[in-house]
Amino acid sequence: MKRLVDKLKTYGPAESRSRGLSISQIKWIALIFMTIDHLAAYGFEIPVFGAHFDMLRIIGRIAAPLFFFALTESVKHTRNRKRFLLRLYFGAVGTGLFVAITNLLFHDSIGRFFPSNILCDYIYTALYIILIEQIIEGIKTKQWKQSLLAIAGIAATCIPHFIAWGIYEFPYAKYGLAPETVWTIQDFAGSFVFSPLAAEYTILFVLMGILMYFAGNKYGKAAVLAGFSLFCYFGEVLGAHQWNYIGIVLGHPQYYMIFAVPFILLYNGEKGRGSKYFFYVYYPVHRYVISVVSYIYRILAGG
Repeated sequence: MKRLVDKLKTYGPAESRSRGLSISQIKWIALIFMTIDHLAAYGFEIPVFGAHFDMLRIIGRIAAPLFFFALTESVKHTRNRKRFLLRLYFGAVGTGLFVAITNLLFHDSIGRFFPSNILCDYIYTALYIILIEQIIEGIKTKQWKQSLLAIAGIAATCIPHFIAWGIYEFPYAKYGLAPETVWTIQDFAGSFVFSPLAAEYTILFVLMGILMYFAGNKYGKAAVLAGFSLFCYFGEVLGAHQWNYIGIVLGHPQYYMIFAVPFILLYNGEKGRGSKYFFYVYYPVHRYVISVVSYIYRILAGG
């Protein structure tokens, strides 16, 4: 018996002996692929990145589905879902304000930075998951009020859409505002209001994230990702990449995100260790650093 106890102490609990990748490790891998993608997207004027633009963007397709996978696991295991949603929201606000401030201060020299924000995708994916679960739970327990409130919550996400639409479609010229002033207003106001239809990877990826969550284990989630990859492939066959809005994620090279499947299958069910806030800071900062380096290179090259 003593030998058995000593052996257990040596090896530790089963969770710590699991082989594979923790959520933290998957997020770091996703961060690497995201950076590779952005080296092409924001640094294409640097010859070494511009020469391999297509390949870098293909490799970068692995990043987003891994982050969505990590998000679904976070929603599942977080102790406080309200706090988790608030952290996503304030992370998105921080990204928006970073872009707004840098555009305000440096747009005359470096140029305006497009205010894309994938955290918007994560917010609505997590929010819809939570509300759908409340609907299902309310139906199962016959708590109809809970289900109705959750349905109302989903419907209420139309409100930020119309507010965001108003911010960008307001007739500023009627009041004699200069374009630079309009852009600044839109940047700062848009940092706080996010439309579900403004998701960077469109509402299709939000749907993919929701289906991944309800698919259950990693095998189901990998199957959902494979299905969406196949959908994107046929999107190219059908010429769907020319469609407005959802066309931006259909076709080449988006279907290469299927190469994220092996990483998902390596998930060992553990959270792992990692910084909770590093990714929120890294996301806007690294894009801008790449853009600045690209701008400096262009100036030095006489562009």
